[in-house]
Amino acid sequence: MKPTIDFKECLKDSPKFRASLESAETDVDVLEARLERLVKLCTLMIETGKSYKRASSDFVTGVRDLAAYFKDDNMMSDDTNVSNCLNKFAHEMGEMLKYFNILMDQANRSVCKNLNNFVKQDIKKVKDSQKDFEKASSELDNAINRNAGVPRTKTQECEEAGTMLKAKKSCFAHTSVDHVFQINILNSKKRYEILETMLSFMHAHSTFFHQGHDLFKEFEPEMKNVASLVENLSAKASQERKEMEERHSLVQKKDLANVEGEETPMEGYLLKRTSKGFKSWVRRWFSIENNQLLYMKRGSREYSVMEEDVKLCTVKLIYDTDRRFCFEVLSPTRSHTLQAESDQNLQFWLNNIQVAITRAYKAMEHRSNSVDADELIPNSSSTPSSPSLTSTPNSQQKQPSKSQQRMDKLLAIPGNNHCCDCGSPDPRWSSINLGVTLCIECSGIHRSFGVHMSKVRSITLDAWDPELFKVMSELGNDVVNRIYEANLNDSIAVKATPECSRSIRESFIRAKYIDKAFVSKLPGPKSASKAKGWSVKRKPKRSPSKDVASSQDNSDEEADLTSGIMEAPVEGAVLSVSNNSSRDSDSGLGVSTDVIVFGKEIENIGRNIDLESSDGSDIEDADDTTSTTSWEDMSKLDPNLLLYKAAQARNLPVMLEALANKADPNWVNQDDKGMTPLMKAVDTGSLTVTEFLLLNGAKVDRKDKLGRTPLHHATIKGHTGQVCQFLKRGANLHDEDDSGQDPLKIAISAANADIVTLLRLAKLNEDMKEDGGNPGDETFNDVFKDFSHMASENPEKLKRKENQDQ
Repeated sequence: MKPTIDFKECLKDSPKFRASLESAETDVDVLEARLERLVKLCTLMIETGKSYKRASSDFVTGVRDLAAYFKDDNMMSDDTNVSNCLNKFAHEMGEMLKYFNILMDQANRSVCKNLNNFVKQDIKKVKDSQKDFEKASSELDNAINRNAGVPRTKTQECEEAGTMLKAKKSCFAHTSVDHVFQINILNSKKRYEILETMLSFMHAHSTFFHQGHDLFKEFEPEMKNVASLVENLSAKASQERKEMEERHSLVQKKDLANVEGEETPMEGYLLKRTSKGFKSWVRRWFSIENNQLLYMKRGSREYSVMEEDVKLCTVKLIYDTDRRFCFEVLSPTRSHTLQAESDQNLQFWLNNIQVAITRAYKAMEHRSNSVDADELIPNSSSTPSSPSLTSTPNSQQKQPSKSQQRMDKLLAIPGNNHCCDCGSPDPRWSSINLGVTLCIECSGIHRSFGVHMSKVRSITLDAWDPELFKVMSELGNDVVNRIYEANLNDSIAVKATPECSRSIRESFIRAKYIDKAFVSKLPGPKSASKAKGWSVKRKPKRSPSKDVASSQDNSDEEADLTSGIMEAPVEGAVLSVSNNSSRDSDSGLGVSTDVIVFGKEIENIGRNIDLESSDGSDIEDADDTTSTTSWEDMSKLDPNLLLYKAAQARNLPVMLEALANKADPNWVNQDDKGMTPLMKAVDTGSLTVTEFLLLNGAKVDRKDKLGRTPLHHATIKGHTGQVCQFLKRGANLHDEDDSGQDPLKIAISAANADIVTLLRLAKLNEDMKEDGGNPGDETFNDVFKDFSHMASENPEKLKRKENQDQ
């Protein structure tokens, strides 16, 4: 440390003083530079400490987040689980960060602030006095030089120069003394100021480490507990690792389980062909749960629903593709193409989907039977003359459910007590457009071919409209098989049996219904040379009350008509007989002409079976006395005209035979005003014939030569039930005929209140759809359901207007 400057030397202004002063000033400059550098380093240390605090704080937050990850870890108790331990660590580190923050604050106050004040105040005073000293020294030098240069002759100037010199010497002396005073004060003050500052900072460090030591001394038992826990977990993990080292044996166990046929979950990967774009193949995880077929992408957590109800689906192999192990899942509305990884995996999915379908049906049937078992009626409702009075007063009698009654009546139709295709007993399914009953295996194959070929319904589980039941009651397995199995040939396809494989069953059903390989062709002019004409046996309209009488009359009529039947049947006409009938000139073929009458042999099918007024809508006409339609020349015999004539005759078996011979249900008869079979069915007023045609692809938007649709015809005829049928299938309410009349105008002009109500309600429902309303309006559905049942079971109520007119 430099010695203090002597004031005496200061007054002398000797070279020694000047050297000492220069050395002291240099020392002050060095001190200022080092103090400023120390302040900057302390500031940098504090900023770095702040960054450290932020990083440490983030680290503590990360530890707490990691603790939250182990929150649901139930392998240990709440006091010693990983989450609690990590939270305690985070708390201790957070406390240390608080202490560190105090240390940085003390460094700022003790080092940066104190030293910065010493530089800006004490050293600045020395710098300011130095400037004053240099100025006074310069002025003194100038005064000395001026006084020395004044001539002797100029007494006045000599006195002034002497006076100025004296004043400058006095000023320099005082300034010099002040400057030396500031230097000496700085030299004495800098010692304790710097030491005191650093001592304060060291005390802050000592406090920081003492607090940390005390904190971790208290935490030391907890750390020992965690160390023991870590040791236990490590040992446990090692044991689990040894157990998991045998993981490859799981593959062998899985293969062994597959060989032994153990039950496995209905899930796994399949390739799915997309339905949009380039129809690429994507790999998805599939599962069958709660009667639903589900799939999800890899890495996803939510399933997408492929099929809502597996019992409406069927599955079949795909052969017409280059890819292996492909199969198809079909529903009434769409199909899905899937690919398995191997043949074994393919069989796994085929079997599982079939099992799921069967389980779904059995579950629903079980629920239905449970509900039926609870439907009991008390004996107290019996009349006084009822035999049930002999039982106890509280006894109850079980009443069959409607589904059971329906099944009993359908199975009573000839042939319906066995599957139409394979002969399995007690079928529970039906094809409503073909009019047959089926077992569950055959129904699945029917469903796989699409609704355009066969519309499958459950006899007991599905809801049935009255007109569907009528169609079933008019046909039956015996009738259908006489058409579709007329010429069975094992070389084409082996007939299905209850025990046959699925491939045999599918091949037979495909040949039977799609290829129509066993259907007899209609007779032509050469094959039936003796026949000069043909006609269709008319199914008479009747009300339920007249069934017995009409049955007796028809039996007498049949005796007359069958008196001339030829012994050899006509080739190909399985639903026809030949009749040497004496007809009048209305036949167009003269008298005593051999003709073919279609539909005569099976006209009494189901007549003696109570089928819930199956023909109740076909009210008997006063002029309906003819037993056949008009006679047609053999040159005009083709499936389309046969279908048309059969619709006119209300003869469903002959209509089915015509369709089996590939008749077009939308064929237009140019010789009869351009009408279609559906329009002819409207003329007859038969709900059954109309429903049969609609089920087999007849369109409701076709027009005749007058621009009238079937809805026009039903409105003109006043057939409310048929209007219902067409509106339920989306018939256009706004179509106008050539005279500019739409169905509503026709109904209003005819003052048919029921049809006007239906048309206006359908229009209202249509407007609601356009406005974004509920498409399945309950009022619309309920009203149409009521009208359908009334038209089928109580048609006389819809004849109010005619009765009033009479």
